[in-house]
Amino acid sequence: GVAFAFGLERRTEKLNLETDTAFSTGDLFGQGGPTIGVAGQTTSNEYFLEARAPLIEGRPMAHLLSVNASYRNSDYSTGIKTDTYGLGLEWAPIREARFRGSYQRAARAANVIELFRAQGIALYDNDADPCAGATPTATLAQCARTGVTAAQYGTILDSPAGQYNYLQGGNPKLKAEESDSYTLGAVFTPSNNFNATIDVFRMSVDKVIDILPPNITLQQCITTGQFCNLINRDRLGTLWATPAAFIVGTNDNLGKRTTSGVDLGANYMVRLQNYGSLMFNFLGTFLKEFKNQPIPGLPDYDCAGLHGGTCGAPAPEWRHKLRATWSTPWKVDVALTWRYIGSVDHERTSSNPQLNGAVFEADKTLGARDYFDLYASW
Repeated sequence: GVAFAFGLERRTEKLNLETDTAFSTGDLFGQGGPTIGVAGQTTSNEYFLEARAPLIEGRPMAHLLSVNASYRNSDYSTGIKTDTYGLGLEWAPIREARFRGSYQRAARAANVIELFRAQGIALYDNDADPCAGATPTATLAQCARTGVTAAQYGTILDSPAGQYNYLQGGNPKLKAEESDSYTLGAVFTPSNNFNATIDVFRMSVDKVIDILPPNITLQQCITTGQFCNLINRDRLGTLWATPAAFIVGTNDNLGKRTTSGVDLGANYMVRLQNYGSLMFNFLGTFLKEFKNQPIPGLPDYDCAGLHGGTCGAPAPEWRHKLRATWSTPWKVDVALTWRYIGSVDHERTSSNPQLNGAVFEADKTLGARDYFDLYASW
């Protein structure tokens, strides 16, 4: 029959973090900048509705044809209103095979830290300041856009640690992120002891809440003249020597992210008569692309199979988890899980000019990793 659910929700999220004087002034050795407390609160009023209905049942080539839909409206105390909704269709021509597809519009409002985090100086890594040193790699005209005077050009001391200042912090005017997700898949159940799934997915997120990477800000100012107002050099012309030197990198609604790939899954159970049962569970993901467009108008870069300061955590093209569980009749369960994370290359090995750069030979590839977890309970 037809099934539906609806409801109302009021949610309050609040946070209060207080740091002591040493942290808030940034006086600790190696701290790299002050750690300032954060306090704030958001409240949302929401209502939602979900429904699922069979269209055809028990007919030739239509063991089941059903549709499902959902909707949620959220009204936040920050003035943000969001609508999320989805639509899905399932078709099982026979009991042993089912095909499914869905579309989902989702939204994520900024959290307390993203909204209210206090602004302060932090560090970011870069190969070098192109306007520093006795022979800068950028011209005088290009460096002038970043705040370098003619007298300073060729005399600026570069950071010996390759670390530079940027201004981090929250933004109470952040809008909600919005995403569109498309999935198409199939479920096969040839027997009661075995089933397998395959799902193709494509997801995109707009108005991503993030910081504009300071190294991109600097590079864009030098090459195109964009974002130069975010660069502040100190009286020495540096971007690191004093707190007055920094690049603004506070939270903002910036670019777009897109990812696509394939999810694979399988479950298989073996009954061991007087010795319980053995269950195998497999989940794997093939990542086709993980594209990032840091700001509207800039070209995107694909981080699939890469990792680094711009791409972030490793995004392997293949990863999986295989778990074997033995459930005994003596109330003892034993499980072994194998997690595999494929190898990734350093982002600077990419041909994309936004990622490409010098990299040590030893850092070019991060090898595949295998993790084995043993679990038992009584």
